[in-house]
Amino acid sequence: MRNYPKAYSEVFKSGFVPEDAVKKHIRHQITIDKLLPDSASFFYIINLNTLRYHFMGKQQKSISGYTNDVFLDNGFDFFLKCVHPDEVDVLVGQAFSDLTELIAETAEEEKKKLQLQFNYRFKRKRGEFVNLLERVYVLEVDDAGRGALMLGNVVLLESTDNLPLKWSAKLIRKNNMSRTIFSKSSSPINSVLNDITARELDILRNLAIGKTSKEIAKELYISHHTVDTHRRKLLKKLECRTVKSKIYVLLVR
Repeated sequence: MRNYPKAYSEVFKSGFVPEDAVKKHIRHQITIDKLLPDSASFFYIINLNTLRYHFMGKQQKSISGYTNDVFLDNGFDFFLKCVHPDEVDVLVGQAFSDLTELIAETAEEEKKKLQLQFNYRFKRKRGEFVNLLERVYVLEVDDAGRGALMLGNVVLLESTDNLPLKWSAKLIRKNNMSRTIFSKSSSPINSVLNDITARELDILRNLAIGKTSKEIAKELYISHHTVDTHRRKLLKKLECRTVKSKIYVLLVR
């Protein structure tokens, strides 16, 4: 079993956060939490130096099934144990690594304007997995300019599909206008797609939105017999009975 505490301690290389700063943000978030309506989302505050949670919103239990004290007492390590085993390596080794590096490289005056976002599957206390989306904001940075104290907003997604993992970053401007500055994704079938030719990918996209072989042939200026040949090759490469059902979520969403 992988040593996750060691893995994420190498990712989150963060310095000391003054206690006064932590308390200030906790007080502020407690005030806001009292005013928020009941919903399928909650906020949290985490210290990346200690990897401990300092605040959990009132709706957290309704989403995870665990009490707030479980997360406050056990920290980030407990969170990782609840992430789907097929996704935790990508989350720690790729998504978190990319996003923490991006914070460090962002100009000082822009760091607190960042909105980081990623999704994953989380195992509830009852045992079922649900899709969660997180948006994370920088509250405090350390002396080296790395994210140190973070505010997170966790949202329960309605979809029960096995969604591709995506992580991104936006800069939030005045009037809540935003600009995406980074975006990346990972999917179990990405390695399969590496074996697909450009022409096959064109056909795959068209099949995913419901076009027939004749319609695709007309658009790509090839015969429908050639389209059918590519379809058979795709079925073999993707090891599925129908192309459309296999790749619709990945290519269309």
